[in-house]
Amino acid sequence: MKKLKLDKKPVLIALACGLVVGVFLLAGLFATTDRMIHDHLYFGRRPQADIVIVAIDDSSLQNVGRWPWDRPTMAKLVTSLSAAKIIGLDVNFPSASADPSVDQAFAGAIAASRNVILPVDVTYLSDGRTVATTTAPIPVIADASAALGHTSITPDADGVVRRLPLTIKAASGNYYNAFGEQVALSAGARQVDRPLDAAGKMLLPYVGAPGKFRTVSAADVLSGAVPPESFRNDIVLVGGTAASFHDAYRVPVSSSLMSGIEIHANLADALLSGAVANDLPVGWGALICLLLALAVGVAIPLMRVRTGLIVAGGAVVAYGLALVICAGFGLFLPVVDPLLAAVAAYVVVTVYRYVAANRERQELRTAFEKYVAPSVINSVMANPDKLALGGERRRMTVLFSDLRGFTAFSEHRDAVELIGILNGYLNAMTDIIFEEQGVLDKYMGDAVMAFWGAPIEDKKHAERAIRAALRMRDRIVEMNRASYFGAGIGLRAGIGISTGEMVVGNMGSHRHFDYTVIGDTVNLGSRIEGMTKVYGVEILASEESVKGLPKEFVVRQLDRVAVKGKKEPVRLYEIVGMADALAPEAHDRLDRFARALALYEADDFHGASYAFADLLALYPNDEPSRVFWERSNHFLDAPPAPDWNGVWVMETK
Repeated sequence: MKKLKLDKKPVLIALACGLVVGVFLLAGLFATTDRMIHDHLYFGRRPQADIVIVAIDDSSLQNVGRWPWDRPTMAKLVTSLSAAKIIGLDVNFPSASADPSVDQAFAGAIAASRNVILPVDVTYLSDGRTVATTTAPIPVIADASAALGHTSITPDADGVVRRLPLTIKAASGNYYNAFGEQVALSAGARQVDRPLDAAGKMLLPYVGAPGKFRTVSAADVLSGAVPPESFRNDIVLVGGTAASFHDAYRVPVSSSLMSGIEIHANLADALLSGAVANDLPVGWGALICLLLALAVGVAIPLMRVRTGLIVAGGAVVAYGLALVICAGFGLFLPVVDPLLAAVAAYVVVTVYRYVAANRERQELRTAFEKYVAPSVINSVMANPDKLALGGERRRMTVLFSDLRGFTAFSEHRDAVELIGILNGYLNAMTDIIFEEQGVLDKYMGDAVMAFWGAPIEDKKHAERAIRAALRMRDRIVEMNRASYFGAGIGLRAGIGISTGEMVVGNMGSHRHFDYTVIGDTVNLGSRIEGMTKVYGVEILASEESVKGLPKEFVVRQLDRVAVKGKKEPVRLYEIVGMADALAPEAHDRLDRFARALALYEADDFHGASYAFADLLALYPNDEPSRVFWERSNHFLDAPPAPDWNGVWVMETK
């Protein structure tokens, strides 16, 4: 039997991978991703049967009246619920009534119930942790309550409410328990230490999607349709659920929003039932990363590649099962970092095993990748017949990019300096194209041509091209900011994108040929790039390119044009950016533009002129608005033909 010899280098490499990923975990690099995965690992449970939500819902507002209700109405509501063990009334009363007797009567109803918890509203400083102000009910009402609890709900950075702050210290020095916590404590929950994060927040073990708790309408309570006796010994939480309250939040257990009062009910339920949810301490998570990587480093070199892949895959599946099982007990293990440690160790160790044998081939490949996209190399290496002359017709996307003002810029530069600047710029643009799985077709001075959808088919070719264009635009901004082109010099690029059928393949002679694309769609892309100067925008795309584009991309419909050399009109769209990166005023500008454009295309040039003028008054640098304002005024002086269909004919390329 052959004796197995353990190679120390793979073990050390795997340990290094585990250490690096462990540092990632300690730094919280993938914490947000872990939280999003954990959102799918919540297991529903039966809520406490005696927790009832009395909802001030849309029906209540319709039947009782607009909010806020007067204090006699609120006193009647409290009295109707007085048989309950605890009443958590999530309605603040920070201002005194004009008639003090009204407040006294309301306070009397609260005092008579002897079990009402009232809220304290909290605002934080910009750090999101330090309490800036607290707004409590007026003293006469607050003194009549059994206790006060803060109602702070603080979503995570992605807008999802996963944690709630428990006890907080107000600027006044007073301490307040969370509203749901105070309800639970008043109902008899034990005061025990709960697992909190550094900000004093507790991970909330939700009972499930919205609607798990028994809920009745406040209108039914006030009308007597639900008798007071039905709440005997219940824990009742009263709060607004109507849409007009805007008190609904994204939660990890459902795609539907959950009202604030139901989130407080979840906290009360967790404290009463003893349910716990907690993240594994990061130190233990880092140790898991190290152990998984070490196991891979020891095992993989002793196996064949296929066997090692099966074992590594089995380890990943086993860890996935551990994730699910632990989540069932309320313990959430790190997800991305341990798996990344195992995968990284497997990949790096596997590469190490074969790097010597493949060194010469890899050197050739590395040199070739400087000129040709990796996707082309992979395709050619898998199928050498692709090196033959010829082409095929495919639906693809082509991109043309050209720096504005580069000719004037280059006149004042030494040739050697200019080549260095140009090479750096083209390297940056090419890296982005390759990262977005594109194929670099050619350079034309400072211009770049690239395409997506071949040699490997890609259904997202248009999306990848548009994402590449946005990244290219942003990279140029960064280069300007870093004075890459020279102090005080800011260059811009015009980028045109076109999608449709084109011919792709090797074209040329037997001695020299290029892998390229040709056809009307390609020519259109070049024309569209030129039209960025007409509309004063940086990225233009055809309608075919933006069809089916995910909603995260923001585009602006511009014009229907008949480009030179093409009979059929083309609808043009400006690629504005990503929705989550746009300022609110950008959305306002786009909405105003869409309304003005609708007037223009309806032949209401008078209305369009005024609309675009108003838009320019607010956003004077919006060049498309200036173009359509001038065009509307032109049509006011020289109306188009009666059969005009909104198409603008481009006379130049």
